[in-house]
Amino acid sequence: MIGSRSLLVFALVALLAGCAGSPERVIDKQQVAETNLRLGVGYLQQGRIDAALEKMQKALAAKPDYARAHSAIALVYQRLGKYAEAEHHFEEALELQPDDAATHNNFGVFLCQQRRFDAAEKHFLKAIESPNYKTPAQAYENLGVCAMAKPDLDEAEKYFRRALQIDPRMPVSLLNMAQISLARQRYLSGRAYLQRYFEVAPPTARSLWLGIQVETALGAQDVVDDYIRQLSRHFPDSDEMAQLEAMEKKARKEPRESSPR
Repeated sequence: MIGSRSLLVFALVALLAGCAGSPERVIDKQQVAETNLRLGVGYLQQGRIDAALEKMQKALAAKPDYARAHSAIALVYQRLGKYAEAEHHFEEALELQPDDAATHNNFGVFLCQQRRFDAAEKHFLKAIESPNYKTPAQAYENLGVCAMAKPDLDEAEKYFRRALQIDPRMPVSLLNMAQISLARQRYLSGRAYLQRYFEVAPPTARSLWLGIQVETALGAQDVVDDYIRQLSRHFPDSDEMAQLEAMEKKARKEPRESSPR
């Protein structure tokens, strides 16, 4: 499974598009479905999963062929860990509305989290191909995150670069490009991506740990010390802090082991 740090992003707000307003005279069932969907998405955004499920079920009871309601309830079932139900509703949504870019993106996120990478890529690319899709950079970033999980650094770098060409201020893409740069020993590039990251997002344990590794490789001890202070102060219980302590312990031990007896 992909960890929460990967930050694959759902297009949740897009589910409300097209149901924000209705003509004065509408079929009652359509109005009931739209109202319940709007309420359900609001509850989902608040983390009230049971309430969201109830409203979306009512929306589909009123209008079983409502593609947006199928797409929305799929996200609820995914949150609940009911993956078969989630996949069923994603497929229903796309059968009813094959060109819906937000649903393709969300289904791609779902498939990537199930480690079905090839299928996920197809849906992300379909979202990007849609002329009405307003956030192609997000789908490219999701593609990059998915490629990192394979792992395929070449593919990941390609997609993160495309995301940043569209929107140069995407924190997840910047941080992952710093990670790729570190893995490929392109330390100056790693520094540059981290500097851009810190301009648009607050420090995290992961970003500070990356900074420690990059600046250590570049011999910038003052910067390393600053990152270490921030990591120990703000994230003392993080995995990254444990890795730093293990690294420092190893560094203290090695000179003694290598000294002549």
